[in-house]
Amino acid sequence: MGFLHESEPLSWDQALDSLRLVREHGIEQFLAVFRRCRDIEGDAFKWGDEVEHGIFSLAGDSDDASRSVRVALRSPDVLAELRAMEARGEELARHGSSSAHEPCSWMPEYGRWMLESTPGRPFLGVEGTAQLESNLKLRRARLAAALRPGEIAPTVTSMPLFGVKGFCEPHHEPEGPTAESLFVPDEVIFPHPRFPTLTKNIRLRRGSRVEIRRPRFQAAEALSKHGKSAPIPTSQAEADALDHVYADAMAFGMGNCCLQVTMQASSLTESRYLYDQLAPLTPIMLALTAATPFMRGWICDDDTRWGQLAQSVDDRTPAERGSAPSNVVGHGDERLAGRGARPLRKSRYDSIDCYIGEGPEVSKYNDMPLILDEAHVARLVEGGVDQGLAKHIAHLFARDPLVLFGDRIHLDDERDIDHWENLQSTNWQTLRWKPPPPDKGALPSSAEGHIGWRVEFRSMEVQITDFENAAFSSFIVLLSRTILASNLNLYIPMSKLEENMQNAQRREACTAERFWFRINISDDEGVATSGAEPFALMTIGEIFLGTGSFQGLIPLCRRHLETADYELATRELLEEYLAFIARRAEGKTMTTATWMRNFVLSHEAYQQDARVPPAAAYDLMIAAAEIGEGKRACPELVGEVAKINSGLPAAMASTAALADMAPAQSSSSRDLTASRLCLPGPQARTSSCCAASAGTGNTEALRADCHCLLTTA
Repeated sequence: MGFLHESEPLSWDQALDSLRLVREHGIEQFLAVFRRCRDIEGDAFKWGDEVEHGIFSLAGDSDDASRSVRVALRSPDVLAELRAMEARGEELARHGSSSAHEPCSWMPEYGRWMLESTPGRPFLGVEGTAQLESNLKLRRARLAAALRPGEIAPTVTSMPLFGVKGFCEPHHEPEGPTAESLFVPDEVIFPHPRFPTLTKNIRLRRGSRVEIRRPRFQAAEALSKHGKSAPIPTSQAEADALDHVYADAMAFGMGNCCLQVTMQASSLTESRYLYDQLAPLTPIMLALTAATPFMRGWICDDDTRWGQLAQSVDDRTPAERGSAPSNVVGHGDERLAGRGARPLRKSRYDSIDCYIGEGPEVSKYNDMPLILDEAHVARLVEGGVDQGLAKHIAHLFARDPLVLFGDRIHLDDERDIDHWENLQSTNWQTLRWKPPPPDKGALPSSAEGHIGWRVEFRSMEVQITDFENAAFSSFIVLLSRTILASNLNLYIPMSKLEENMQNAQRREACTAERFWFRINISDDEGVATSGAEPFALMTIGEIFLGTGSFQGLIPLCRRHLETADYELATRELLEEYLAFIARRAEGKTMTTATWMRNFVLSHEAYQQDARVPPAAAYDLMIAAAEIGEGKRACPELVGEVAKINSGLPAAMASTAALADMAPAQSSSSRDLTASRLCLPGPQARTSSCCAASAGTGNTEALRADCHCLLTTA
């Protein structure tokens, strides 16, 4: 979601003269953090997840042929009510008027129909996975308690009709001055000034509206034939006449919901090692969690949000994209990074560009050119950063800052981190390496507010059920411990990782594609002397379950579970999650994208034209909500998992009590909420993690200082 500051941002024209200053001082601010926190050792393993949510409004009844679904532009009101609910719970707990309140944190997201949730305090160790699913259900229940009658909030990446005429409630007309979109009104953007400014400045720096193109279902080859010469439509009718699916606004990308996991490492060195070893998993987990088969009311012939997101924030100039006339390249604006004329291979939202570890194999597998300013590298090395990490930081600063606030330009580089976070938080990649906030990092590791070096896993798509979201998040947590305990080596060439990322987005990639993955994960030298490459093409099923001499990730995790000193209940739960992931990897259960596409293709309203009928979208969102709430079984997605239909966790009782105290909510809304709280999962367990502030209205403080470690962008 990014760094939020409560002030008036500069216009792009006003910001241009300060871009170089922000880039240069951002480097200095990173160096100040590095000097202050580089010697952290022995931090506890704390972690947390982030789920993004969308709020949808149902139009019509289930038997109405004209029924449809819209995005409900109410997240500012819902966010305020949720924060008030958290504050009431904390107040009651302080005065002993209720049982212990389990805090949740709620933050705005890009869309005015969106918000994000995180646990109010971090989970501690692998045993924290036993608390995750009940915490996810608790957040689902609290969000449901803040909805109006006729509103739902299924955990899906996007609403299929987003961008189709009449898709938002209340209705607004498109072609506003911020996005200038043919399809999306500016009013869908969350009203914090950062978000509309980001939208407008991406368009202005680029010199045109963003272009988002995905292959249309049963027309996969049509898009590739256009190359860089695909026509830019000037009306909705022209867009619909194309042989692929076209969109033109940031909201089509940043309006997609995802699932992310942030983990605290014990030290700077461990954070860099963990970042590198998790990198090859980012495309694999994207394919395994694929959940985005629609865009702008069309059925697409690929499965994920990733390319759509990359295109939606692509601020590169024509010269940077390689589409400028040859007589223009070489000229540019001195105020822009690389004068705005240096070729940039991809959008600022994409897969990672390099490994950052300290071992000798890093330079070997970093086989893709990095765009950076050598002066930045030199300054970082002079400041004590090694060459490999210096190149990673410098390549982040090959981009321009996109939102500047006039009162936050001239800062104290030893104390402030605005300029560092400005670039760090707008390089949206599959992984993010996260230095500590300087004041929190400087605290002793045993202090309650201490935050250390972290790694954020960002490629996964949000799933329909809390069971799935808990399973995939817990797998990342368990795999990270397996990697560290066994000192695994999962490096593959960065060029192969890029290839995997493209393959992961294809339709049914989970079962139909093969991916480069390392087969010798512990003895690089033995393979090198034989002349064989230590990596090979494998299916996701083979990567997870093994093939030939390669053990597979799930057997490795099971071996770790057998040897580590975890509680029996934790091991049994993780075994259930691993069994589910194995079924998904083998194709025994569907990805969300396949299930959704099949739902629409088999719907009685479908006209065999690759369009999503409004009635099908309505029924699909109802089905997703009911499956997520445990009211409808869906073995096609999760298999026969008993807990999916188990009873309401005890923790939900506090939500009902807090909802009853909400003055802004009608009794009919609370009645509807009560009927929805048929949520499955284990009882919440007492957390031994440090407490975190929750329920405050200070967005910037929560983002920068939240103890739950989930400072994301």
